[in-house]
Amino acid sequence: MFDVKIVNGLLVRGDGAEGRPGEIGIRQGRIAAISASVAGAAQRTIDAGGHMVTPGFIDLHTHCVPGVNENYLQSGVTTVVGGNCGFSPLDIQKVAADCAGKCGLNLAMLVGHNDVRTKVMGNVNRAPTASELQQMCGLIDRAMQDGAAGFSTGLTYVPGNYSQTAEVAELAGAAARHGGYYTSHMRDEGEGLLDSIRETVAIGRASGLPVHLSHLKVRGCNIWGRSRGVVELLDQYRAQGLDVTQDQYPYTASCGRIYLLYPAWAQEGGPADRLARLADAKQRAQLKKYLIAYLTDIHAGDGERVVISDAPDAALAGRSLADIAQAAGRKNQPDDLAETVMDIAARFPELTQVYCVFHGMCEEDVKTIMRHPTTAVGSDAWAPRASEARPHPRMFGTFPRVLGHYAREQQVFPMAEAVRRMTGLPARRLGLKDRGLLQEGAWADITVFDPATVIDRATFDHPKQYPAGFDCVLVNGQVVVDHGTYTGALPGGFMTRP
Repeated sequence: MFDVKIVNGLLVRGDGAEGRPGEIGIRQGRIAAISASVAGAAQRTIDAGGHMVTPGFIDLHTHCVPGVNENYLQSGVTTVVGGNCGFSPLDIQKVAADCAGKCGLNLAMLVGHNDVRTKVMGNVNRAPTASELQQMCGLIDRAMQDGAAGFSTGLTYVPGNYSQTAEVAELAGAAARHGGYYTSHMRDEGEGLLDSIRETVAIGRASGLPVHLSHLKVRGCNIWGRSRGVVELLDQYRAQGLDVTQDQYPYTASCGRIYLLYPAWAQEGGPADRLARLADAKQRAQLKKYLIAYLTDIHAGDGERVVISDAPDAALAGRSLADIAQAAGRKNQPDDLAETVMDIAARFPELTQVYCVFHGMCEEDVKTIMRHPTTAVGSDAWAPRASEARPHPRMFGTFPRVLGHYAREQQVFPMAEAVRRMTGLPARRLGLKDRGLLQEGAWADITVFDPATVIDRATFDHPKQYPAGFDCVLVNGQVVVDHGTYTGALPGGFMTRP
């Protein structure tokens, strides 16, 4: 007797091969049988109706914490990796404990450089002492021993931005003693993108860790079209035998704290330090000059390209920088927009109080990076907060958008290849042998969807919408989404590094 049996499905294994008709029998959370016809009764039989039956999707790039994370489940995602961009809990044992009986999906966790550095040094712009470096290595060593999947950095953020390459390589070396991989939100995704890729790969080489580039993009209206050079550089590294992969979300806009508009020097210290800089005429003028150049280069001087998604003041959330400037009697031009940014920063001097959606990429660059065979699908999202008036639609639509819009409609690659980018490829990066492929003995993380109708519904104007086309989603053999309805099951848990 099987617990669950899936019949009348088109089984897509997760390795890029086209699907074949078949059936799956599930027992005790794992795939017990898989073939053209599986004999035996089941407590529940799911008729897939000829739709695709695939491994559950694996998202390598999230900021998820223990919880239901229903926006992921509704998109067919059964495993997520948190702790990206250098931000993570440092007590991995506590994360594991918090997952017990509380997770809708499987959660792996990276150990993040920014939180490690903040714990030991605070938010200061200097190199660590030998003692501080040793303490940071100790925190990473402990986290890896407790099962962290790897080491992440966010070198565009502070305090990570204050570190030199040698420091990061030393810390990555502490992680490398346990395995895993090195992943980075690189130092610069604009003019310095190629140099940032080189730095990331150099850290991997020095530490001995495989390298994974976070949310790879060409950011900035002033450098659109440079994705060709990016993929050529990646191909050069792979030709040298280096293990380099990347993830990407399928949108032309990013999302992050408003302080990403700021230079690193203006973010050092605490709220009082940032307010003091704004009150100092010389430093304010220096900051304004930087903001004008940044807004001009990255966003073509258009405040409509920056939209506040989350703020303590509900009157700001969902409005563009241009709209906020014009409400204050200013114009939608870089000079006035810079003043508006500084006004918002003065109201909310904590680094993580205000988040924005930044429209700074082009469609052709997105497609060029997407086509590369080592590009996995990753949302760079989290379970949205109630205060987020207009969160980035990637929170609700990343995976169905790749399947429906890019694979089916744009024909960037076949549907089975899109599935590989969501299953077999990320599973290999994580070193998983019992997830990411439909095979006997694997955990029964399974997604059933209609390839003819699967699509994202979330838009930038109306992002809080679940996708269409998903029939059922199973995590560890339990049905968590049944034709658009979350069942209330919590079968997920903490997933330690293999």
